Amino acid sequence: MTTIRPSGAPVGAPEDRSGAGTGRSDSRARILRSALGLFARHGYDGTSLKAIAGQVGVSTPALYWHFESKDEIYHAAVEQMLDDFLDAVRGTLRAPEPLPRFRELVAAHVRWQLERREEAGVYAQTMGMRQLAASLSPEQRDRILQMQRSYLEEWRTILARGREDGVFDFADLRTTAFAVISLCEYVHTWFNPEGALSVDAVVDLYVDLALRMVGAELRQEVA
Repeated sequence: MTTIRPSGAPVGAPEDRSGAGTGRSDSRARILRSALGLFARHGYDGTSLKAIAGQVGVSTPALYWHFESKDEIYHAAVEQMLDDFLDAVRGTLRAPEPLPRFRELVAAHVRWQLERREEAGVYAQTMGMRQLAASLSPEQRDRILQMQRSYLEEWRTILARGREDGVFDFADLRTTAFAVISLCEYVHTWFNPEGALSVDAVVDLYVDLALRMVGAELRQEVA
């Protein structure tokens, strides 16, 4: 996508866009939070820089003190959301043993998807649309891929340890890890907060489904 640069950028706008300084960091964070909500509700094409500026309470040219284009705002918001997701999920993990840790990981992933449905939808849209994914810079792609790989490795480690300990029973580690992550990832697409099932109920159901996928329930019943 073409990078947009304003012809009337604010006079004296800082040349250093690194975000150094508490004030700039706070402003940048507010822009990303507001933009993410707008992208979730209206999509990428339906969200203008003017709308983002209005949501934040600044002029449109002021956005260029922090970002070069709507593309950059979008990608930074997605990257920040993924970072928040990983922090939130990992912050709930307490158990060292693979079976309870697996339960914790599934529960935390599903709960985040349900409680932060809008943001989960933005991420799924970005990674699922070739045009948007292709517009990521090599640096952005590398950062997101590194975060995704570290998360996948977390699953693989738990699954491998569980199989070694005899609490899990599955054939292929890589396939199973992707399958469980996929199970957790798209729960936000069908969940209805006004429906019969609560967030807690769905979390419990998904934990049970995931345990069965890795053979944990079968092992327990046989024992």
